[in-house]
Amino acid sequence: MAGKQVPMKAMSAVMAFVAGEAMNVTAVCRECGIAPKTFYKYVARCRDEGLAGFEERSRRPRSSPTQTPVEVEDAIVVLRKELADAGLDHGATTIQWHLGRDDRFKRSVPAMATVHRVLVRRGFVTPQPHKRPKSSWCRFEAPAPNEMWQIDATEWTITTGIVRIFNIIDDHSRIVCRSRATSEATGVEAWTAFCEAAQVWGLPAAALSDNGLCFSGKIRGFEVLFEANLRNGGIRPITSRGYHPQTTGKVERFQQTLKKWLRRQDRQHGLAANLVELQQRLDEFCDYYNTQRPHQGIGRATPLSRWQASDRSKPGDPIPHPTPRPDTYSVVVSASGNVQLHRYRINVGVTWAGCTVTAILDEHHATILCNSQLVRHLRLDPTRHHQPSGRPRGGPRQPRHLQ
Repeated sequence: MAGKQVPMKAMSAVMAFVAGEAMNVTAVCRECGIAPKTFYKYVARCRDEGLAGFEERSRRPRSSPTQTPVEVEDAIVVLRKELADAGLDHGATTIQWHLGRDDRFKRSVPAMATVHRVLVRRGFVTPQPHKRPKSSWCRFEAPAPNEMWQIDATEWTITTGIVRIFNIIDDHSRIVCRSRATSEATGVEAWTAFCEAAQVWGLPAAALSDNGLCFSGKIRGFEVLFEANLRNGGIRPITSRGYHPQTTGKVERFQQTLKKWLRRQDRQHGLAANLVELQQRLDEFCDYYNTQRPHQGIGRATPLSRWQASDRSKPGDPIPHPTPRPDTYSVVVSASGNVQLHRYRINVGVTWAGCTVTAILDEHHATILCNSQLVRHLRLDPTRHHQPSGRPRGGPRQPRHLQ
């Protein structure tokens, strides 16, 4: 009955039995709800210790041959503190990986569950609510290095204000191809970061991004510099579904790890003074991430070792550029018979003055309609603002459609 409170009735019966009172032990035990074996156990204790024999006692064994040695527990705690102070991953998986590379523990590396239990016992683990199970995610992974890169931009704060960081991750190996600090997230800066990555790791076969304007104009009906350059180089531009950051989850997860490390640097050394200092910190972290950090997503290998284990993919032939979707406008024809569309003034004749027409404008042509009637179709002259009708000037007055 260790760990349970002994009923008062049972305690009285035990003390009476020790005092020499005759009783039917079986009947007393049945009435008190205890086993005869337990009754006689407390009788033996009370004869030696008195009332102290009823106190709860630990069931812990006198010896635990399989218990984790104290020196191993201490090493786990020290390693956990060192990793946490450096702003690096310090969970049970990472700690076990580092212990496996310590000559002192190579023959007796504790299991990951053992490391976790030590951290819980020493008070380093904060309970968390249940997370979405990993089995519910639809995971994908490129079959080879450079098969697909993921690119994204995030914000960071230095002493001069908010800046942007472009990050590029190889989908297969998780290599950080480039992490580049810049003042603005523009298409030119995105392409510069991409080219700097390609100088070291080669060109990929595809590039995955979100629908940020510096990466893609697909949902807006036009092509931006970044995706145009990708197509020219034979690299397939791929964009994620709107409001679905899980598609670019690998680079998003890297940015979470990066910011955790940068915050630790800011606490220890202060905010980066400028982009040059921030870039130095980014380069330092990327070197550690690629060569020393075990990555759980690739079986706790380092990204560099996985990169080196397979042949790299390469881009293909240049990819045709998409045809831009025409823009449609509803405009009123001026008194002089002109339709104003952005930088073009298109003459349709004073006959249509005051009428509301539909104008369809693409890269090279314009079509003017009024109530499903074709008013004018022309090829635009990009060297001129005014697009004349070509009809001779003067002549008799033309009837107005609004009269």
